[in-house]
Amino acid sequence: MVWRNLFHKTRNEPEPTADAPRGEPVPPARKVPEAAQMMASRTAGHQQTSDTQDQRRIAGLRRQRLAILYDIEQGELAAAAENPWTDRIALLGEALETVATDLATSAQVEPGPWHPLPAEPIAIERLEAGDVATVVLAAGGERFLYTEEPDWAERGHQVARSELGLRAGVAGRLVPEDTPAALRQALADHLADSLFVLATDLRDRALDDEPLPEEPTLADLARPCPTCGGWTDWRGTCQACARRNAAIAALKREESRLLDERQREADERNRLVEGLPIARRRQRDVATELARLGDTGFQ
Repeated sequence: MVWRNLFHKTRNEPEPTADAPRGEPVPPARKVPEAAQMMASRTAGHQQTSDTQDQRRIAGLRRQRLAILYDIEQGELAAAAENPWTDRIALLGEALETVATDLATSAQVEPGPWHPLPAEPIAIERLEAGDVATVVLAAGGERFLYTEEPDWAERGHQVARSELGLRAGVAGRLVPEDTPAALRQALADHLADSLFVLATDLRDRALDDEPLPEEPTLADLARPCPTCGGWTDWRGTCQACARRNAAIAALKREESRLLDERQREADERNRLVEGLPIARRRQRDVATELARLGDTGFQ
């Protein structure tokens, strides 16, 4: 007699179903074709990619909408009767009026300080234009020594010519006794500058092999300026006029800067006002596109 294990399933034996009573064979599950599986996988992947692209598109449109809203806000502010651009333009206009007043004041030539000097000769006692230039001048019992401060290179020659430096001599001792007390220090400072200009001119002439001036005098160091009547140096430069011209040039630069800034403010205001209709149209276009993609919120 053959015993069977009634409680043990035969390996690979299918489970009975309601449609198939026990004791009858169950048909195997139908296998999906591989091509159909690939097609379903592609369809799901395409749907996922499309959803991702839409989300990215929505995020980009939201950012674009925020930027457009800012442009609209700025345009409406610029179009208002009272706005920051108009206020800044008014302030710049006031600054320009102040500059114009200062320019008119600076353009007025005030008489410069002046007192005559005697036509006492200035002796050129020494003039060397070698590696280290040396100039010695004598006038009014005072000797003035000027030398260069050499800037030597590693190979033993000067890199560039430097300015002359005063090593001896006091220009204040050349101020005439009859000079008014209020002008004595100013004249002493002018003579110091003018003597330096003369010494530099002599050195440059020697370097360029040009003829030296004939019989320079103290009067040549402080002749009256044809514009303001103040002292001029050896080369005819008036420091009073030079300072006035420098102040005028600085004021003109400031005036130009203020004019440019005022124009930029006006251009910016006009640009925002003119761009307001375009910004509103762009806002409608973005809202339409967001609605098409199913995004109607304002997050």
